[in-house]
Amino acid sequence: MIGPSTTAARRAKRAVVTGAAGGLGSAFVDVLRARGFEVTGADLTGADVVLDVTEADACRRLAREVQPDVWINNAGVLGAGSAAEQPDAEIEQVVQVNLLGVIYGTRAAVEVMRERGSGRVLNVASLASFSPVPGETVYAATKHGVRAFTLGMAAELRGSGIRLSVLCPDGIWTPMLHDTLEDPSVALSFSGTRLLEPRPVAELGVELIESRRHRPLASIPRYRGALVRLTGIAPNFFLHAVPLFVRAGRRNQQRMLRAHPRNEQLEGHQPTSGGR
Repeated sequence: MIGPSTTAARRAKRAVVTGAAGGLGSAFVDVLRARGFEVTGADLTGADVVLDVTEADACRRLAREVQPDVWINNAGVLGAGSAAEQPDAEIEQVVQVNLLGVIYGTRAAVEVMRERGSGRVLNVASLASFSPVPGETVYAATKHGVRAFTLGMAAELRGSGIRLSVLCPDGIWTPMLHDTLEDPSVALSFSGTRLLEPRPVAELGVELIESRRHRPLASIPRYRGALVRLTGIAPNFFLHAVPLFVRAGRRNQQRMLRAHPRNEQLEGHQPTSGGR
C-alpha cells in the first residue's frame, strides 16, 4: 500500500515519471504499469504529456491535475566536458534540469500529497553523487545536490506520511551514454565491468517506492556503491587512482563502440531526457 488514504485504496494508484520518453524513464513507466499504476509519462517530446521540469509552475500544474500517489524525478542531461571550459549555457542547463528540476518536481508532488497525508517521491541521482567524476564534474555536482536535497527533505517530512527516496545507479545503457562512446571525457562512466540495463534499475526504484519500511537510499550495483563511497571519503586515493579508472573506461568505450556503431540508434532516443 502506498498510504492509508481510503480514496487511494479504491482507485488505481497514480504515478508521474519525468524524462519518460526513453531510457530509464521509459522503463519506469513499463514497470509501474505492469504493477497496476496509472502512469503519466512526462517529457519535452514523445511522452503522455509535455513537461519542462525547469519550470516550477508547470510541475505544480501537472501535480495538481494528476494528483499522484507516486512522483519519480528521472529527467536529466549529462553535459560532459571540462568544467573550466564548458559554455555557461550548458552548465546552466545541467544545473536547471538535474537539480532544480528535481527540486521543483519534488515540491510540486509534496504540495498535493500533503492534502491526503500520503505519497512517495523517488529522485534519480547516480553513483556520481558520492565521489568526484572528472569529465562530468558539473553533472556529478548536481547529483550530489539531488542526494543531499532528497535526504534533507525526507527528514523534514518525517511523520507526514510522505516518503522520499533517492536511487543511485551506476552507468546505464541508455541514449544518454550511447551518444558518448567516442567522448574520452566521460570514460569514468564506462569504468565498471558492464553498464546496467534500464529495467533492473527501474525495478529497484519501484521496490523502494513500495517497500513497507522506508528506504531513503539505494545504490546499484551494491559493490560499486561501496567503492564510490570509499573514494568519496578518501579523495587523495581517488585522485591517484583516476588514471587507472579512465584507462579501463576507455577500453570499455572502444569495445562497446565496436559492438554498437556510432550511427546506431537506441529505441526511444530522446537526447534531453533520461536517468543515469
